[in-house]
Amino acid sequence: MSVSEDVAGRAPASGLAGLPPPSLIAEEPRRRAAGWRHVVPNAFTLANITLGFLGMLAAADGRFSRAVAFLFAGALCDLADGRIARLLGATSNFGKELDSLSDMVSFGIAPAVLIYLAVLTRLGTAGLIVAAFFALAGAVRLARYNLGTNQLSHLVFEGLPIPIAAGYVWSFVIVRDMLPGWLVGTGVMLAAILMVSKVKIPSFRRGGLPVALMFVGLGAFVVFWARPSALTWHVWNGFNVAMVLLNYVVLYRRGLLRARS
Repeated sequence: MSVSEDVAGRAPASGLAGLPPPSLIAEEPRRRAAGWRHVVPNAFTLANITLGFLGMLAAADGRFSRAVAFLFAGALCDLADGRIARLLGATSNFGKELDSLSDMVSFGIAPAVLIYLAVLTRLGTAGLIVAAFFALAGAVRLARYNLGTNQLSHLVFEGLPIPIAAGYVWSFVIVRDMLPGWLVGTGVMLAAILMVSKVKIPSFRRGGLPVALMFVGLGAFVVFWARPSALTWHVWNGFNVAMVLLNYVVLYRRGLLRARS
């Protein structure tokens, strides 16, 4: 047998030695497209981390209103990344872990630093403890969420979600000149406790309360931010409380309140 015959006998099915099969060549563009689909939502998640970092820098510089703006922008990125991932069919374990880390930075550590520097530093050691407790409660809240042990997770969050808890911290920063430090500290402590509680908060997913209501709540916060006052804060907070109560009514009517978490 000649050398040429031996090479021909061992050539791949494509008939061209050294080249991958046509099926692999055709699959390459699809793999690249799938990779880009994952880049888009992860870019929003990374932007959230960046904005959380910028918020902490602004707080350290005494620019508390700017810090709130950075962190609110991060919340919008957090709101978008999961929805974009589901829309593109690009959900992944990597994306979920990255999202959890970004939440800890922007909604756990950054708000704790911000509220301490803006208000709680007046309380001395007690203020430091409250700020640290908020960050620690946020870490526990995220760890529990990642375990996914709640049987009603498709309808509710167990405990106050960390972005909402952060929103309350931002609200205290916005009205920091209207409230005494001890009252702000009490509010931050309450938000932290609610994060690790078993209170059922609507997730505004399919099968639960309409997602449009979530955007109504977001709009109420923006109105409060633009026109901070006791009235606008109570309208925003009252809407949040109403959503929780409505969620319990829906769960009760469906016979789901006895479901074990």
